[in-house]
Amino acid sequence: VEGKEIDGEFVPMNDMILVRKAKVEDVSEGGLFLTGKSKIEKNEGLVVSIGPGRTNLETGFRRPMPVSPGETVLYGDYVGIPVTYNGVKHTLIQDDDVLVKFSEGKDSESVTAADLEGVEVLWDAVLVKVPEREDDSQSSSGILLAKSSTGRKKKSSVGDVVKVGPGRLAFDGTLMEMDVTEGDKIKYRDFAAQEVTVGGEEYAVVRMTDILAKF
Repeated sequence: VEGKEIDGEFVPMNDMILVRKAKVEDVSEGGLFLTGKSKIEKNEGLVVSIGPGRTNLETGFRRPMPVSPGETVLYGDYVGIPVTYNGVKHTLIQDDDVLVKFSEGKDSESVTAADLEGVEVLWDAVLVKVPEREDDSQSSSGILLAKSSTGRKKKSSVGDVVKVGPGRLAFDGTLMEMDVTEGDKIKYRDFAAQEVTVGGEEYAVVRMTDILAKF
């Protein structure tokens, strides 16, 4: 860690999770071999060990950990502390950094988008299937955009709920249940979602507090 050798077992504390990073992809979807910085490093890995959970300093309630060793997780961009442990790259993340978890033996590529068996989201997270939409060919002020500026696809902030977390725990351990269910359509805040790829399909993960309406 930070250039210093680790003697003995590396044990996460509080709500931290030690994740062994997934193998770096060195071949593109088109079959091209990638080298150097062009290699694709996935935000995915195998849970090696977990902390005991975060304790609330006022109530003394210890929040249980939502993942277990042996499960695979997807986590957000720009999170985690890199650790080389036993000669292998790992990352140390918090449980709130986890976007999706997969049951033991499954990962983002082995599950199928048709049923999403073995796929879960944590706490107050919601997994949403979001359709792509084309940018308009003119701006809101009526100015025609150059061809190079059009044809790009951007994500809508409306989608179908496909997985729902159990809800967030209050300071005293009370479960705050979710107000949406699988099959609902929702509208959520722009730029609030984090994109993930599961079973070859793209999804968005949003928090309950970022959902504006359901229908």
